[in-house]
Amino acid sequence: MMSTAYAWLTRSFDVQGVIVSLRRTLRSTIPHASHLDPDPDEPQHPFDRTHHVDTGGLFYPDQLNSGHQHDMHSAGYYATAPSLFRGAIALWQKTCAATGYRLNDYAFIDIGCGKGRVLMLASEYPFRQVLGVELHPELAGVAQANLRHWLRHKRACRDVLALNTDALSVAIPDGPVVLYLFNSFEQQIVIGLLTRLAAISERRSAPIDLIYIHPEFDTLVRQCPRMELLADQDIAFTPEDTAADVFGVEVDRCSLYRLPGLLRA
Repeated sequence: MMSTAYAWLTRSFDVQGVIVSLRRTLRSTIPHASHLDPDPDEPQHPFDRTHHVDTGGLFYPDQLNSGHQHDMHSAGYYATAPSLFRGAIALWQKTCAATGYRLNDYAFIDIGCGKGRVLMLASEYPFRQVLGVELHPELAGVAQANLRHWLRHKRACRDVLALNTDALSVAIPDGPVVLYLFNSFEQQIVIGLLTRLAAISERRSAPIDLIYIHPEFDTLVRQCPRMELLADQDIAFTPEDTAADVFGVEVDRCSLYRLPGLLRA
């Protein structure tokens, strides 16, 4: 199977052209300053312009070395389009009635939150908690700075945190949880995460839901014991998000899963 970085590169050749793609590839092999600023050749996303935050940039795995043993399994960083996130949440909300829980009963966790765009978008919904997990310390720092600015204004959820930690060690809150995953890492970490979630679900009554965007390893998810497929659907971008996308993407796939708890409530 092609690595995510290679898949991105070939897709970029198709959409952006050889010269631009080679420039980005060369940029990813040259030592960078400690900060992770967006490519000045890429237009600023309307979300960042409107809200005066920094969530932009396309960063390949070799630009995100943190010194952690899991760096080798990183799939890089590229922020979720707002319309893709909102479409995924709308699709997921339709499945919640079957659990007996409401949205505000759920804790939301973004696995591989990067600069925190999804955390900000999630705070517009009345989750009981919004939590981001990011391995790279500088990306986590940008997310934290974005949130300090974002939370100056009224939001539906104000319990919002971005943690610089490993996805395989972060504490999963009690009660119903929904995890958001947008290809943050490669197969080995996906397997480790699924194994951990399956074990945790055996010791709780509330469900663990998974919103999986661009689900490269969905076969692994479907093979996880007791994992239920809730939906598998393409979600269209708004024209604004397509215009701002590095690859000119118009639609992406969203798969929804639920891991029910084994204990009785």
